Amino acid sequence: MTRFWLFFVAKVLVLVLVFALVAPVILPFYCGLQIGLIRPFVSSDLALRLQPDGSIYVHYKGHPKPAVEREATSFSGLGLMLALFLATPLPWQRRLARLGLGTLALLGFHLIALGGLIAIWDAMFKSGGISFELRWAYMLIASGDWLAPVAIWGALGYGRKELAYATQMRTSKSTPPAASDWRSGGI
Repeated sequence: MTRFWLFFVAKVLVLVLVFALVAPVILPFYCGLQIGLIRPFVSSDLALRLQPDGSIYVHYKGHPKPAVEREATSFSGLGLMLALFLATPLPWQRRLARLGLGTLALLGFHLIALGGLIAIWDAMFKSGGISFELRWAYMLIASGDWLAPVAIWGALGYGRKELAYATQMRTSKSTPPAASDWRSGGI
């Protein structure tokens, strides 16, 4: 069992490093998608701008300094989630299907987080300070950038059938069960 987890963690680390290499290409697109999806819900006195590195800046119109700076590195949890799903020992079809669902769930979290950050900084700008509740909301968003991918993977990664399959594959020296066993619920 220990070798299984060591191998799993090694695969996750390698895949995270691969994501770090391609992140400069992927993150600006991902952040631009977020801006496009959240723009209709943002006040007209705020301007959302995508920076070349993929960071999202939210400016009040007429103010040169951004009110919200959402750095591209805060979306690196996307790489962790991709690595977790790709390293999970499931058949590729199930792995990729769950990766797609997980990516949509993480995008939803990032949209809610971006909207929350904008609301927090808008309230601070209008009131002149930050309240205790707003600090907690900000910390929840900041920690969620890394906790959300793990929670999504935990929720979608393994089910009862998959645990049985992984256990059977680890303990048996025989060939894997047929694909029909998966679909019929035989495993």
